[in-house]
Amino acid sequence: METNATEEYRFDLGFYVFPEADYMVAFCPSLDISTSGKDFNDAVKNFYERFQLYIETCMEMGTLWKDLMAHGWKVTETRITPPSDVNLLRTKEVNRILRSPKYEKMSASVRIPAM
Repeated sequence: METNATEEYRFDLGFYVFPEADYMVAFCPSLDISTSGKDFNDAVKNFYERFQLYIETCMEMGTLWKDLMAHGWKVTETRITPPSDVNLLRTKEVNRILRSPKYEKMSASVRIPAM
């Protein structure tokens, strides 16, 4: 997760998509954000929009780095690293998802401005 010439971080963000009631839910345990949609593609599309809104809001408020660290991310001037899957697997929410027979783990390539 190194910065590049345009001064941004690039990394893969993991999230889960799973059915709940009549909807599909997209949940990112490393940021504790979620959204839903009427089907799989709708949930994924809504997740990307939700993630973008999260980044924009935190950047406007000046709280992005503090919020990432509060969620277990390691943040330096040259690198950000999400919490390990081992730590995330210990949470109640992720354990509930993994017990569902119809979840899919997704990975999104994302970029955010550097510190």
